[in-house]
Amino acid sequence: MSSSSSQAVVTSGGSVNSAEKVGTPSWKTILALTVAGVAIGAGAWYVLNASGTPKKPKRPSTGGKKRTKNKKETQVGEGNEAKRPTEKTVPAESKTSVLPESEPTSYPENVIPADVESLSQAERAELAKTAKTLGNKYYGEKKYKEAIDLYTQAITLQPDAVFYSNRAACYANLVATKSNDYDKVVEDCTEALKLDPNYIKALNRRAQAYENEDRWVDALNDYTVMCVLEEFKNDTVLSSADRILKTLAQTKAKEAIKSKSPRLPSDTFIAAYMDSFRLSTEKPTVASKGTGAVLTQAAIEEGDAHLQRAFQAISDRKWDVAYEASTASVESGKLSSFFEPLAYNLRATFSFLRGDVDSALADLEKSLELDPKNVNTIIKRASLFVERAEVEQAIKEYYRAIEIDPKDPDVYYHSTGQIRVLTQDNYGAIEDYKKSISLDDTFVYAHIQLGVAQYKLGDISTAVTTFEKAARKFKASGEVFNYHGEILLDTQRFDEALANFDKAIEMMPNSPLPYINKAILYLQWKQDASTAEAECRKAIGVDPLCDMAYAQLAQLLLHEGKFEESLAAYDKAADLARTEPELANAIALREAAAAQLYVASNYPAVMARLRGGM
Repeated sequence: MSSSSSQAVVTSGGSVNSAEKVGTPSWKTILALTVAGVAIGAGAWYVLNASGTPKKPKRPSTGGKKRTKNKKETQVGEGNEAKRPTEKTVPAESKTSVLPESEPTSYPENVIPADVESLSQAERAELAKTAKTLGNKYYGEKKYKEAIDLYTQAITLQPDAVFYSNRAACYANLVATKSNDYDKVVEDCTEALKLDPNYIKALNRRAQAYENEDRWVDALNDYTVMCVLEEFKNDTVLSSADRILKTLAQTKAKEAIKSKSPRLPSDTFIAAYMDSFRLSTEKPTVASKGTGAVLTQAAIEEGDAHLQRAFQAISDRKWDVAYEASTASVESGKLSSFFEPLAYNLRATFSFLRGDVDSALADLEKSLELDPKNVNTIIKRASLFVERAEVEQAIKEYYRAIEIDPKDPDVYYHSTGQIRVLTQDNYGAIEDYKKSISLDDTFVYAHIQLGVAQYKLGDISTAVTTFEKAARKFKASGEVFNYHGEILLDTQRFDEALANFDKAIEMMPNSPLPYINKAILYLQWKQDASTAEAECRKAIGVDPLCDMAYAQLAQLLLHEGKFEESLAAYDKAADLARTEPELANAIALREAAAAQLYVASNYPAVMARLRGGM
């Protein structure tokens, strides 16, 4: 089910994005935005979504201290970045080769002489180099135990990051074939990084080992370090970080959702959702009974009166009362034929708002049994299928609604319009929104979404014209000014954007959205982080349950280098999330911030240089 305020948004990156049923956000986008100090649009807050399966990366160059690599070397996850890494053959690093490669090498008992303590540093270095070169030879022949012995001798003679990393590669290959113990890989890579903290190859190998042990946080930290060291230029490592972040977020969300109790979201979210249906207007369609029709109908049974009380509460914006009354209506078990299907429909609506999708679907199915031709119920059921990523089933429901009532404007606004937004068919979405407007031009959100879709196609002048017309037609709608302001902000027309946001605040002072957008504006326009933070806190003040406000505040704090405060704000956003996808999104943002704190703590100079250069 989609709320009008979350159906489409303008982001600071120059594009308008659907906020409906997105996956966990792209790690690359999160980190790049935060390091660069760019904030996200407030029309919705599920906006940092990866566009799909990452493209196959070009062969990357490594960062940190430069080292010559073996010709057979492969990179972490190359060509298969969407899967967990496997350690079939992890290459050892070689600076030089002093042995022929054509024949198998006989194994020497020991490179280290008995009087090793009497050797000079130069002699120890030369023997260590010989042991390491022999180790590379055995490694190439997949004689990993012999190679381990020789790398160990090289370490004994002269500890070096390369020797530890190469021995880790041997352990990784042995683990891949014989056991699931990656501890030795981690230990050797850690020793290598003590000697050379910027050693990309050791970070790669340790990250793979952590991933194979399901140590997602540790793996994400190492991949984040690599990305920062290489200044986001290694697509393969970026894809690996993104994969780990999504796995970590989804794993934590799946566990955390078990202990969450369903609850109603913020008043802003509920109002936006309820207003996105014409059910709450005085102009009901043939298939959707409006508030006026329900309130004027004679109440025969006990449940009928409860339902009328629920609809009156919706009209009065008393959401808790409406929820309680809708529940009492169904639980009474006494409903007349007019009210009963509407009672199940409304209880389903509140179940969805509370994050209980399964209960909502069950009630909608019961409502349709009682009234198979109620388009409003069909639309909501289709939206639930979208929520569960069952898009084909949703499309069937939408066609069913059109067949029942092709003149219901909600069908084209919610149904086909929503699917086209999800599939990025902006041309089709424009046609659907125009169709909805032609059937009922008094519905403000259809005009808003039309302007957004036009903007997404790059037709900025037409989009601006659409919003200007909507502002004249809907003079009392703060939403028009807020969304128009987002487009003006995105096109860097800052003065006009500020005027629109101020107008929106004047018209709807209890909505957090224009305050959040003002925060974004001040950061982008004037680089004024303190004023931006103050605007975010105003948003929280008017709506303490607005998870988006906490998420935006967290991002601002992260940009200011206030890592601990940022993590606390992200935790609050996660606490307010209702559904598992929302929770995964919030956790992903939080874990990405925690990884940045790890980098800032362990590589402060690198992070400072990166932030200063962006």
